[in-house]
Formats: sequence, structure tokens, C-alpha cells
Amino acid sequence: ARVPPHVSLVLAMAFSLTSVVNEEFKMMGLSLRGDAMTAVVGFLERAVDANSSLSKMLDALDARALTTSIVDKAIVDEVVRELDKQDRITVGGFDADGNDRNNASQGGHGHAQMDDDDGITIVDAFKTPKFTYDTQRRVFHETTGKGKTASGSINANANSKIELYRERFLLLQQRIQRHRMFLKPAFNCGASSRVHCELTPLTGLLGASGETKFVMGCLSQLEDDRFFLEDLTGQIQIDVSHAATSSGLFTENCIVVAEGEVRKDGVFEARALGFPPGEAREESANASAHCDFFGAGRLRPADVKRLVESEAVSTSDMFVVVSDVWLDKPTTLSRLKMIFEGFDGSDAIPTMFVLMGDFCSTPLNTGNTQQGANFETYKQGFDRLASLLEHFPRLRQESRWVFVPGPGDPGITAALPRPGLRKSLVGRLPAVLPRVTFASNPCRVRYKSQDLVFIREDLQSRMRRACVLPPTLLELEKKLPPTTPPTNPAKKARVGHDDTDGDAIDDATRMFDDAVDATGGGGSPTTANNSDSDASPSKDENEHKEESEWEQRPLFKHLAATLVQQAHLTPLPIQQTPVYWDYDHALRLYPAPHCVILGDRTEQQALAKFEDTAFANPGCFADDGSFAVYFPATRAVEFSAAS
Repeated sequence: ARVPPHVSLVLAMAFSLTSVVNEEFKMMGLSLRGDAMTAVVGFLERAVDANSSLSKMLDALDARALTTSIVDKAIVDEVVRELDKQDRITVGGFDADGNDRNNASQGGHGHAQMDDDDGITIVDAFKTPKFTYDTQRRVFHETTGKGKTASGSINANANSKIELYRERFLLLQQRIQRHRMFLKPAFNCGASSRVHCELTPLTGLLGASGETKFVMGCLSQLEDDRFFLEDLTGQIQIDVSHAATSSGLFTENCIVVAEGEVRKDGVFEARALGFPPGEAREESANASAHCDFFGAGRLRPADVKRLVESEAVSTSDMFVVVSDVWLDKPTTLSRLKMIFEGFDGSDAIPTMFVLMGDFCSTPLNTGNTQQGANFETYKQGFDRLASLLEHFPRLRQESRWVFVPGPGDPGITAALPRPGLRKSLVGRLPAVLPRVTFASNPCRVRYKSQDLVFIREDLQSRMRRACVLPPTLLELEKKLPPTTPPTNPAKKARVGHDDTDGDAIDDATRMFDDAVDATGGGGSPTTANNSDSDASPSKDENEHKEESEWEQRPLFKHLAATLVQQAHLTPLPIQQTPVYWDYDHALRLYPAPHCVILGDRTEQQALAKFEDTAFANPGCFADDGSFAVYFPATRAVEFSAAS
């Protein structure tokens, strides 16, 4: 008998829904029994928003301590009852906590503001989902939105400070355990077996005097002029005075990997020091079951492929980034007028303008009223900007506008992340710009498949002052042959080392030293440590090709390498860079974003790339009118100046 057309349509819809459910559960490492699948499909069919309901169901299952990866109907029924109960207690357009449901994200988290027209999602730092790593099950669990304690508070208790350091360490520990250099081979094939470096916990150094060990820990100064390594098992004093270092800025509170041995006095003498190697975005996403660390909604591999194709054809899209927009200075407004006139007269206008603070030449973060500056004059600066923008209706209506506060703008404290500017401080600007967002600092923006991070902070000088060791000199001369590695002083120091056996350095030690040598030239240890020689010769050639003037900033390259490998925007002691303990996760760079725009007054316009992440500093607009333009179609950054 022939199936009626309307029945065929129902079957087709049910089949496609089943495929989506099966794929989403697989990404979470779960599988459904037949009756459980029927229950899930039935729940989604009667839901108003199937995508949102599926995300809520997956979040609820992730919060449960499941003993098996196979989900049966009983568990699904319990989750459905919980979700139905949550829907029943909502009143009108507000949920049980009084939050506006209309601001909820389409991804089910309610963390972002999405615009379907341009594919841009702006994520507030204080609404970024928080994930903690479960060392037993080796999975990430979301803890955001499941109670007042889990959602975070600016007045956190002392346990939050402990968890801050613990979660930073676990995040990098689970990443390095997957790296080929530190991954133990599954099979021992004798002499042909792949060489690896085995990490030893600090408690395992007891009684291991004179043996070469590889350790990972947080570099801290517990006593004056004495540095220690700390991990989750213990601590040990470390001597880094003769250690060879890779590229990066080694400061207190950063997590390092060290090669060395314990001396007779109980001090670990490091011969080589490096950061935990970075990881590609795809590897991090696959290892975490595509958790939404960014806060803009989970993207399936099929979605990413479709969005990348859409980006490639959107060649006219561009983001204009301006930092240090001092609205109390007439020169700033005249320079802005010049920029607006240039873009308003072009065929394609910018998709988004990102204006970063400070928005006043006199810091007002602590209520400072020097030189006649106060909150009223601060507000008048935005009124002047609104008057200027009224002459450019095309930019006002068609472009997105994002304002990111700087360290000198009014705020509660100097801690990060900083909340967005209050409406009482921005005058009539919201009435002039219908598509304006007063974002947090840092601000996360997803453009289709790309994750972008905008932060206004003077990081470079602060991290350079806090360095325990001077940064390695990056070789910029083109006359140096590409195959010549930088000299490793640790190898020279070993010449006089007492080797009772008279044997050569073992293969693991040599491999770690080669990785340090490679990263000392600004490269990545990921390519240097691959015994299978995955890197093609063209990569070496690209590293030594002609660089632009913006790429010849050695210190900025060190900063980029540090932030990516530490997976954090401010890997500094919280005494030097205060952070809200419960919102430290909003400063993480995991998985590594596609681009980080850092507004830093202490550096000129600069450009660097580490692994797959591009770093750019647009420069100080108040000084010389410099700004940057990011093209997402090609992921290129161009610098310019309005003089």
C-alpha cells in the first residue's frame, strides 16, 4: 500500500530529527537506547524550540553523574520531567530568576546577543558558561546557571580562589596529556618505539636525586628570592638561573614544563624551561565533545563547514577596531570624522565598529576628578560622538557598534573582567545607534564560525616587568640560515656534568631540548616534536619570509606565545592583575580563538601569529590616530592611521 503524502512528510521529519539527536548525543560521548530515542524525539516534537530544548536536555544530562554512556528511557523521562517543571514555573516573559527570556541565546544558554542578519554573536564575559574538568571521567562539566553559587559572584568566598588555580592547572594538564611529545606509546616496540617525555608529579621527585625528570607546575615565589614549582600533589624549590627557555614571557603564576634534576640540597635545578605546548582548535573541540566554552552556542562540524563557506563569499565584511578613543579631546573627534567619511563614501561599509577605551584622557575608574574631569564631562564626550554620528545615517543603521571599556573608565574596581558601561554614562548615544552594544572587557564576538576576543589592557609592559627570566631573543636577521637553531645554553652547561655512566643524553631529553630550541626562534613546539615529520619544508620557508614592519615586534610575539600556551589572557599573579575569582573562566583562551585584538598603549601597532591564533594591536588612536581593520573572509589584519 502506498503511504499517504502527509504521513511520508511526518516520517521524513522524524527521521531527520532522529539523525540530529543521534549526532548531538555522539558529540557528548553518549548513545541512546531505542525507547530512549523515541522519548527524546517525542519531547522535541512538542517543544516550541527544538534546538533550545535539545541543548537544555544535553546540559541536564551532562550535570548528572551518569555511570554509563548508554542512556535509557528512565533517565530521559526524569530529565523531561525536570525540564517540563522548569517551563511551568516561568511567568510571562521572565524566568524563575526574573531574567528576560527574550535575551536568551538561540543556543539555549542565554549568554549571548545574536543577530541573524550579519551572523554576529556578542558574548558578555559575566554570562560566559563555566566548565570544570572531571579528572575521573576525563570530561568537562558545565557549572553555569545551576544555582547562585555556580553562576558566580563578584564577592566570592575563599574556596573560589583555590579553585581558580586548580582549574587553570587542570585545563593545561589535560591538554598536555594528549600531546604526542608527552603521550606514552600504546605498544612498546623496542628500539623502534616512539620516544616520549614522561611527566613526573612533584611528589615523585622524592629520592630521585641526580635523575633527569620532566615536571609540570605553577611557577610561584613563596619566599623572598626563592621560586617554587607547585602542582596538585606538592611543591619543590626550583633553580631557573641556568635554564634555557622557549619563546614566551615567564612570569609568576604561569604554568611551565621543566627538564632537570633534583640536587642533593633538595632543589630542582632546571636545565630547560618551556610552556605546555598549544593545541589546534579542532583537537580541543573533539577532546571536549564540542563544549560551548565560548558562550555563543555549540557548533557541529557540519555547521562549521557551512559557515566557513559563507565567510569565504563575504569578502566585503570588515571590522574596524579603534583603541583609546578619548572623546574629551577635539583631535579624537576630528580623526573619527575622517574615518567615518572614508567608510561612508565606500561601496561596502564596515560590518562592525569596535571602539575600546579609555574614553576619557583622565582615568575615572576610582572617581578621579583631576583636571576638571568628572562623570558629567565623561557623559558629554559620548554626546559629542552622538552628534557626530548623526551626519552618517548609513553607518548608524547598517553597522554594528561595540564599546569596550578600558582600565581607566568608570567601574566598580580595576579587576577583570570589567562590566560594560552603564547607560547613565553614555548620554544619548543609544538613541542614535540602534545596533549598539556596551560590552564587557574582555568581549567575545563570534562571526559565523570564527571566535574573536577583544580586550583592552596594558598587558605587554606589565608582563615584561613581572618576568622571572628575560625573554629569549628572537632571530630577525634574514642572513641566518633557516636550518641553524638558536644556541641552547643548557647544552653547554652539561659538558661539565658528572655522568657516572658516561652515556649520552637520552632521546627524551634530546627531544625536549630540540623543542625548546625550536620555540626559541618563535616557532611552535607542536611541529618540532613530531617524530613523523608532519611539518612540510614550506612551513620553515614561511617563517623566514619577508615580514611586515608590524610583524617585527619580538616582545609582542613573546606575548602571543604566552597567552596561547597558557590558555589565559592574564597569566599573572592576581595581586598584579586582579580578577574576579568566580569569573576567571571568562579570561580563558580555550579552545584557542581565531583572533585576539589587544588594545595595549605600551606597544605600537603590532601583528603576530602563534599556532592558529592571530594577535593584533590596533595602536593608540589618541596618540597618532592609528587603528586596525580585520577582514574575516581572509582573516587578515590591515593597519591604518587618521592624521
